[in-house]
Amino acid sequence: MAIRIFGFISAVIIVALIVFAGLSLLRPSSSTVKVSSSQDGTIKPDQDYTISIVGDISLADNWSVMPQYDSRGKGVNGILSDEVLKVMRESDFMVANNEFTVSNRGAKTPGKYYTFRAKPERLSIYNEMGVDMVTLANNHVYDFGPQAFNDMLDSFEAINMPYVGAGRNLDEAKKPYYLTLPSGYRVAFVNATRAEKWGIDTPGATETTGGVLLCYDTTEFIDTIKEAKANSDYVIAIIHWGTESSHQLERVQVTTAQDYLDAGADIIVGGHAHTLQGVDYNDGRPIIYNLGDFIFNDQTEDTGILQIKFLADGGVKFYFLPGEQKNVYTSLLSGDARTQKINEILSWDGSNARILDDGEIVVK
Repeated sequence: MAIRIFGFISAVIIVALIVFAGLSLLRPSSSTVKVSSSQDGTIKPDQDYTISIVGDISLADNWSVMPQYDSRGKGVNGILSDEVLKVMRESDFMVANNEFTVSNRGAKTPGKYYTFRAKPERLSIYNEMGVDMVTLANNHVYDFGPQAFNDMLDSFEAINMPYVGAGRNLDEAKKPYYLTLPSGYRVAFVNATRAEKWGIDTPGATETTGGVLLCYDTTEFIDTIKEAKANSDYVIAIIHWGTESSHQLERVQVTTAQDYLDAGADIIVGGHAHTLQGVDYNDGRPIIYNLGDFIFNDQTEDTGILQIKFLADGGVKFYFLPGEQKNVYTSLLSGDARTQKINEILSWDGSNARILDDGEIVVK
């Protein structure tokens, strides 16, 4: 009897070792972050799914881009390269920061030097680009007052374009947008701003008035992230912050980024600085501090496209495709000194992230 028991135990141990070895072969590489199971408790393999995000876009009629768009007579091909458009249109879900209000009405905010407004029909350009959703928590969506702000919300709703970060009241401004992937994964988008330094011209939404979701005080945004995490598998937190035209991070970006990760954000993506800022990893979760301008003005700026690739095997990878905005035209770059410069900007001193030749963002 003792021999039989010993033989049975030995067999169990051998089977366990075989299973363990098999599972080890299936583990993802170190550059692949494993996401949690979907809301119903299962991972459902399917094809890869790519979410792409770009920085600030201005389609304002009274600013740099639209006069060139009109005069060049090529539609969106006059301001974005074929390669850029291919990436945007072939992404499964494309997100952009809408840095202007949309209306034929309203008056400029008194004392504000830069104010941007587009005719509602300009929003059709987003369809040309392949944009699927916009973020609105920034410092220019309220440039022409409450009437134009409400017109903007109406205009996006009229074309069935989802938005986050703004609303007719605080509940609307805090509301996450949920995207269900073919695999069954549920991804949440949340958006807030702390961009204005010398006085807040863009009002925060309240229980009874419209505006954006502010995060100078992080309480409301943290609540939003927690809500999003409770109702999804993966939270993308997009924040308008940082010092304009500077690669230097503000300390508040670093400290509050940690707060947002602690609240449940799985990736943090920033905008507003007009240029790129650093990339970092914290407990396996990436922070892309600033994507800067994408197609915004007539300045020459580093830019790019962030891609979050949800893999069929249940993992997720992150890529940055470097580009340049120059002469009101945005194109992608590769294989030259400028690309190297962009990677150096993103991989700042103290960062534990680096960017591979194919654009993948990995832990050092």
